[in-house]
Amino acid sequence: MTEKIVENIVENDGQTFGQLNELSAVQTAEVPPKKKKPKMKIKLGGIEGVIAQTVIVLLLVLTLFLCMLPVLVTIIMSLKVPQDLAGPIWTFPKTEWAFSNYKEAFNVLSGPLLWTLVMDIAVSVTVMLLSCYIAFLFQWYKFKGKKLLFALFILPMLVPNVVLLSPTYLVAYNLGITGNYWGVILPYLAGNQIASVFMLRVFMGQHPKSLYEAAQLDGANKFNLFVYVCLPLSFPIMMVQGIGIFAAIYNDYLWPQLIFQKDYSKGTLMPYLKDQVYRFTQGVQYAMYLVAGIPLIISTAISIKFFVSGDFASGLKM
Repeated sequence: MTEKIVENIVENDGQTFGQLNELSAVQTAEVPPKKKKPKMKIKLGGIEGVIAQTVIVLLLVLTLFLCMLPVLVTIIMSLKVPQDLAGPIWTFPKTEWAFSNYKEAFNVLSGPLLWTLVMDIAVSVTVMLLSCYIAFLFQWYKFKGKKLLFALFILPMLVPNVVLLSPTYLVAYNLGITGNYWGVILPYLAGNQIASVFMLRVFMGQHPKSLYEAAQLDGANKFNLFVYVCLPLSFPIMMVQGIGIFAAIYNDYLWPQLIFQKDYSKGTLMPYLKDQVYRFTQGVQYAMYLVAGIPLIISTAISIKFFVSGDFASGLKM
């Protein structure tokens, strides 16, 4: 009896040890071997190499510095009193930092600057809304003579603006709008729509037609299609074009000078700035230039957002 019991124990232990060996072998097979991390290789040649990328960064920094250099010099000169202006332009103010130059510049330019901004924003928004609606009608509605009418509409784009300057002034003079605000507002409203309609119509040509058809099935009329479908899709290109119109009107010097020949204080900023700037010290002159450029800096910063994101080109044929 004793011998049988011992044999059973030995057999059971042998089976147990065999199962344990099999289990350990399976676990060992399931554990994947550790992979060695690949070493980072530094590229020296090619456009993606360290040398080429370093040269590109240095060139970009140098280009940025050269572009900003005139602005930096203008800022430094605007903070100098007349005693310090005789020194080199690269040196900082030694006597005092003349922040009062900016106060005087704001006092001189505040009236024409405010009027120019109000007029400019109103004209730019009106032009873009009218241009968008006209482009919407040309693109999505069929009527007789549409192609001929559109060709006649964009035909003035072939004529340089300087050629149209004299006829436009004669029209304004005969209408009796020289010397007042309508003399600049009406030509700006009419003259900036042609290129805007052309660009917006090309942009709208890439809109999905199914969106307009679905809105019509839901009972949308022309006005609803324009407000709820066309405007949201066209907003990026309208912002880019509108900011371009804003900058062009804000910087315009020749046309407001012709309209407000007798009193520049009633006109836009640029003729008034040209008329007033030489009546002040050189530090105040630089401050006036910088104050006049603030709206352009803000508008450029806004437009860069749409250029960087690429939203403005999402409906253009590239």
